[in-house]
Amino acid sequence: MHDNASAHRALASQKTLAYLDFQCLHHPPYSPDLAPSDYHLFHGLKKKKMKGRRFSSDAEVNAAVETWLDGQPSELFLSGLQEL
Repeated sequence: MHDNASAHRALASQKTLAYLDFQCLHHPPYSPDLAPSDYHLFHGLKKKKMKGRRFSSDAEVNAAVETWLDGQPSELFLSGLQEL
């Protein structure tokens, strides 16, 4: 994932990535699908569900996140709104 860091923009970095045929994912300046009230979910998801796991596809990540979210009590989602 790339942001606008100088190391990512350097010609040597760009050439190496092209040579290795890496697909670059550019980091958006903001994500319209994430509301500030959702940020409190990341800590629990990272700590309990994703820590130490490796995924082979985006679909596998999406499935793991959806499974985790489906198992959470509704109060978890309301707590983010109350923090705002």
